[in-house]
Amino acid sequence: MRLFTFLLLLLPLTSNAAQANYLMIKYMQPKEAMEERLNSVDGLAQYIKQVEVDINKQISETNSMPTWGFLVIAVRYDGKIKAWIDSDAEVAPEITKSLLNVAQNTQAFAVNKGAVVFAIGFDIGGVGLPPYTMPFPNDWKKIANCTNEDCQNQDIEALALNNWK
Repeated sequence: MRLFTFLLLLLPLTSNAAQANYLMIKYMQPKEAMEERLNSVDGLAQYIKQVEVDINKQISETNSMPTWGFLVIAVRYDGKIKAWIDSDAEVAPEITKSLLNVAQNTQAFAVNKGAVVFAIGFDIGGVGLPPYTMPFPNDWKKIANCTNEDCQNQDIEALALNNWK
């Protein structure tokens, strides 16, 4: 009976281990731009799948409060990758570091010119994504000099390329 009670006490500690749920893929460029930049969506799909698997491997030992956000990713024609986190909720620094590290160090897919920009919507702890929420990282808002409401008509590819650090 003591063992059972001890195991029940451990349950809250183990249930906080992070596991990301992937809720949506948002292509952040018009369909025509994506078609010009990709020979096929197969490489993009394989990249996304690998990122999702590797993130969950990396964060499985990390504790996290429930949260949500977007992992925004740009892949350039030269194979370089840049990623940003966009969320109105607090994302633990360890989780942010893991998300960015995996996205930026996974083998890129072929891009014909410019950059392909997309976002992976995620949550941890089953909180979901707020309705009508679209990704637009704060770094981009600074460059574009816009807020959430007036950022909709920005050139996403140009913002991503101009924000490469």
